[in-house]
Amino acid sequence: MPREIESVGGSLDSYGGNNSFGVNAEVLSSDFPTGLDLLADVLLNPIFPANELDREREVQIAGIHARKDDLLKSASVAMRRGLFGDTGYGLDSLGTEESVGKISTSHLKLFHQKLAVPNNCVLAIYGDVKVGEVRAAVEKAFAGWRRSGTGVSPVCFGDKQQHTGETPVPLASPKRVEEIRDKKQAVLVIGFTGTTMDSEDRYALDVLQECCSDLGSRLFLRIREQLGLAYYVGAQNLAGLAPGYFAFYTGTEPAKAAQVETELLKEAELLRTEGLTAEELKRAKAKIIGQKKIARQDLGSLASLTALDELYGLGWQRADLDDAKYEAVTLEQAKAAAQKYLKPDAFVVSIVKPEK
Repeated sequence: MPREIESVGGSLDSYGGNNSFGVNAEVLSSDFPTGLDLLADVLLNPIFPANELDREREVQIAGIHARKDDLLKSASVAMRRGLFGDTGYGLDSLGTEESVGKISTSHLKLFHQKLAVPNNCVLAIYGDVKVGEVRAAVEKAFAGWRRSGTGVSPVCFGDKQQHTGETPVPLASPKRVEEIRDKKQAVLVIGFTGTTMDSEDRYALDVLQECCSDLGSRLFLRIREQLGLAYYVGAQNLAGLAPGYFAFYTGTEPAKAAQVETELLKEAELLRTEGLTAEELKRAKAKIIGQKKIARQDLGSLASLTALDELYGLGWQRADLDDAKYEAVTLEQAKAAAQKYLKPDAFVVSIVKPEK
């Protein structure tokens, strides 16, 4: 199959994430029949050879080992586990060496049989094609694809669901997680329970993230430039099918970790009490909207975006409405979101640092 897709200069890739898995194919419009046939063959007739599973298992376990050397990813995984426990977004998408080692071809076949079904799938096709012809070709290619007789969830792996649809148990007090690595620097992540993809609050939280993330952000200018406490600093907002998280992160010298933690919590307090400035809000909106417009210029990215939005129940046209949603965020809404989600008594501090 690699030779077939490469012979037409195309690509065929698969992916798996927090909430879904899927297959992407890109070909020239003139090679659409070939691309569709290969995509349908992958979805309908997988064989899961044992030798290929062994090879992929080795690759994934190597990735798990390599992640231990990535301090930011390690701290982020630990923060998520502290917020969500051993379920949902608390699980590492790579799994563990033990869990990956237990996967067999029978597990893959059962996973495919349960979830790779038309009533759990959205197919998006973008390009220089004729809709009527494409519809007829798709119906023919997938004519034998049968619906699942049981209810399906967007994502499941092995015996643990990545998304349960349940709201995480609220933290009663701040929690601390520490891991030791034989490295020269320390990485700190402070995480708060966030919101969902379908919440209007996600737009205000995305704006807060942008205002705390680039080289001109308040975090960078104060913590790195003015105080000289960090190598890098920023924020991340993950909106999920279930409530996700909002986090601050930084890399610093181990001796400065405690001071950086104090400063990050001060910045969270300022967002709650004072909010953003008008200039920060304007700048963040312009950057977010500009980046999304650029991303929508790529047909592959647009197809993936609309397919996932439809799969998650947001509607395939949601991306067309996003610009107006971000533009409508006010200073009051940004401040209210900080007060609602960046709670001073409910967060997880995750730090990865050397022993001394």
